[in-house]
Amino acid sequence: MLQRVNTNLDRVLDGVQVGSLWLARAGGVLILLTVIMVTLEVLSRRFMGRSAVHATEITGYIMAISASWSFAFTLMRKAHIRIDALYLNLPITVRGVLDLVALLAMALFCVLVVGAAFEVTKDSYLAGATANTPLGTPIWLPQALWLLGLAWFSLAVGLLSLRVLLGLLCRDVEGVQRLAGSPTLDEQISEENKEAHS
Repeated sequence: MLQRVNTNLDRVLDGVQVGSLWLARAGGVLILLTVIMVTLEVLSRRFMGRSAVHATEITGYIMAISASWSFAFTLMRKAHIRIDALYLNLPITVRGVLDLVALLAMALFCVLVVGAAFEVTKDSYLAGATANTPLGTPIWLPQALWLLGLAWFSLAVGLLSLRVLLGLLCRDVEGVQRLAGSPTLDEQISEENKEAHS
């Protein structure tokens, strides 16, 4: 029974990984647009004596949005910074439990952050708040895009936490390590070689 649930969860997590990749790519495109806008602003100030694109305001929004859109991809690729000098010397079962504790702590953080971000976005929308800038951007628009990334990250954390918990209950410690554990140096090198050849 649990094994079937785990198999289904693995399929869902594969879909989350694909969605996370596309969100991260979209965030990367936004960063490239930021570079173009800043370049245009510098050139317009130099040659026309004034700003033509209001890059300062827009790039601030883009940085927040693209960061939140990359969180889930970073989680799924196990690329968050870890200090694991002690962790890698522990038994694999203990490492699995620590991975679950870390994911549950992150899930709690997500609940708090997404709740606060939702309230801020809702209040901005209901109040009709606009930026105090020449563009007068309705603040809820960038906030909603920022919230989208945070909500997707929360979904990824929740599903991964559930999968790791069920993996531990099934005593699938190798599967837990594959999903949430810190990769060994050999695994990192193997992954980098795969990416280089694809």
